Amino acid sequence: MKNVAQIQSIAESGDLNSAHQALDGLLEMGPRNIEALKLRARLFEVAGRFQQEAKIWDQIARIDRDDTDLGEYIARRQSEDRENFYFTDALPTGGKRFIAFPRRMVRAAGIGLMGCVLFLVLARLSAIWPVLNTPIIMLSAFGLFVIAPWFGILASYAKSLRYVSVTKEGIEVATRFKVHKLAWDDVDQIYLAQDDRADTYTLSLVVLGKGKDHLNFELDFNENTTPIRARSYFVREIMTAWGEPAYASRKTIDTGTRPTIKA
Repeated sequence: MKNVAQIQSIAESGDLNSAHQALDGLLEMGPRNIEALKLRARLFEVAGRFQQEAKIWDQIARIDRDDTDLGEYIARRQSEDRENFYFTDALPTGGKRFIAFPRRMVRAAGIGLMGCVLFLVLARLSAIWPVLNTPIIMLSAFGLFVIAPWFGILASYAKSLRYVSVTKEGIEVATRFKVHKLAWDDVDQIYLAQDDRADTYTLSLVVLGKGKDHLNFELDFNENTTPIRARSYFVREIMTAWGEPAYASRKTIDTGTRPTIKA
């Protein structure tokens, strides 16, 4: 029988199925093993199985309401409840519009701000070291630290997502310059897909159209990088309107040759 640390190592190696099987055996022997329950909750979280994760934390709460990790989970859920209030709109015909958070543009703006500060520091240093106060150096620094970040901000703005709407009729993805719609009748499958090809797991929501004339959508669904706020509410809307997404490895999903809208 493997212990929690060994099972966590299995999960970190990328074999989540084996990790779940090992947890099944461990929890059968000790259903009140809080560390094993917390590991299972984390595995559900990285897979986007938010409802199953919530049930595990409910179990933990019945065992130990003062658990520190339980407190952090409750704080995270409260934060998501606030995101659902501020970043979603109920639509008159039913469903919700999820306002996208422009994380890439915010990061690009932060880099631009740092670049402006560096250029100002360089300008001050040029008064101390005259070798810096030459047209070539100052113009090059201005282009690198000020102009280039602005191009990055504009590019991030052009590629950023405005909103995603989930309605009874279908899903609608709006970029800055175009609105893409896919009716539920034209949807072949929806996946919450894990990608373990990098050093850490990443999560995406993939919507596949049925025919060659239908688009695919792929949304970054990682907690710290996704433009979608209130992720569990988003999945809940998908389940209400279409059904439960399938859970799969990203490398097993074939988007074919059709265009894929990524955000």
